[in-house]
Amino acid sequence: MDQSTLRNRITDQFSYRGERADIWRAFDLLFDTDEFLNLGYSEWYQPHIAGSSQRRLVTEVGSRVASHLPTTDGVRLLDVGCGRGGPALHLAYQFGFNVTGVDLVPYNIQMATENARGKHLDSEFIIGDATQLPFTRDSFTACTAIDALVYLPERNRVFATVADTLEPEAVLVVSDLVMQSDVTETERRLVDSFADAWDMPSLGTVEGYKAALDETSFELKAVEDITKHSVGRFRKWTTLYLQLLTSPLRALIERLLGAYDLDPLAITEQVRKAHHALPFLRHVIFVAELETT
Repeated sequence: MDQSTLRNRITDQFSYRGERADIWRAFDLLFDTDEFLNLGYSEWYQPHIAGSSQRRLVTEVGSRVASHLPTTDGVRLLDVGCGRGGPALHLAYQFGFNVTGVDLVPYNIQMATENARGKHLDSEFIIGDATQLPFTRDSFTACTAIDALVYLPERNRVFATVADTLEPEAVLVVSDLVMQSDVTETERRLVDSFADAWDMPSLGTVEGYKAALDETSFELKAVEDITKHSVGRFRKWTTLYLQLLTSPLRALIERLLGAYDLDPLAITEQVRKAHHALPFLRHVIFVAELETT
């Protein structure tokens, strides 16, 4: 799909417009999606659906940023694709970062601003395009992108634009959903079908992210696969949902979704597409530093 269509679909999805947004309205019943839109992180002994696994992922990202800095208190951090502000505000509260968040979707920025106000934090949130950031060089010492670049097809341009806003030796930590590298054509079609159903461009690979970082003055420091703590746990839930739809409980589930004005057919289609693609998806954290010039 072209860039304009993709932008419109992403904006509609995260502004609760159209049938594709129903899956997020369903997530509202289970997760803190009024603040967090990212995937979660759970150790084997932690429940993934309770206890804010999404907040735990942000802590993992923040810890990796902190490990590359002498201090985090007051450090200027840019959060690209900040969503509704939950990650940025958690980074500000837990680590002391001075956070600025940027997101393409006006509704997300509105929510982020309201969330900051409710938490009495002075983080700033700006509507903006990650490929055309409105900041000058040396504006930030650190940058995060937490499960956000998966929605952006021009990741090389994002990394180049981010590099232009950072101080020398600044740290960048990206968590993202990627496609495993050794998929067959059939498996790739399943992943592409999933991406389209969830309003994403074609998913990248670890090798693609490495190349994009290398081309834009970043030195890759670490790549960590956290799939087993994240999307690796999702298929049991998609399996359960799809099995229930073949049981006598189907009518009850559809009535329940209907009671919340949700479209069962649209939600089931997105769950089914995710179910087929999950074996070929990975959740990865990239840590990089901006090279000195």
